[in-house]
Amino acid sequence: MKRALFLCLGLLAPALPACAQTVVDGSDKAATPFVKTTLKALSHKYAGTPTHFRQIATHKVDDKQSVCGQISLENSKSPDTSSYIPFGATEGQDNIIIFEPRTIPAALDFREVNSWINRGADLEDLEEMGCVPEGSYRAYSDTLNKVLQKRKNSS
Repeated sequence: MKRALFLCLGLLAPALPACAQTVVDGSDKAATPFVKTTLKALSHKYAGTPTHFRQIATHKVDDKQSVCGQISLENSKSPDTSSYIPFGATEGQDNIIIFEPRTIPAALDFREVNSWINRGADLEDLEEMGCVPEGSYRAYSDTLNKVLQKRKNSS
């Protein structure tokens, strides 16, 4: 009977997606179930890509637990690489916010404006959770507004 059980498990295992995740700095040592679930969800979201995490931290926002950290979707395990991007999640919410910092171009096509504004909203949410430094959203918004103002003046 045990042999049949192991055979069945062995046949099912390849069908399950492999979601490798690594916390490179050990900041998950005292991880709560919410943190573990968040990291697992991110790993599943990027199944097939090795996910590396660092700077995992939790704190309270509006009486709910929030988790913040950085994720890298590249093969490098070095905590000094610049490929890490901030993420955050709040307990009781279904979405995990990930902000990929990109330089705002000097000129924007009209069709791209909404995507840049929406990205700013993600950064604002991360700032409210305490996942990025205070003032990050303001700096992003000011830069985006300068680009949009230049477009408005040149039209």
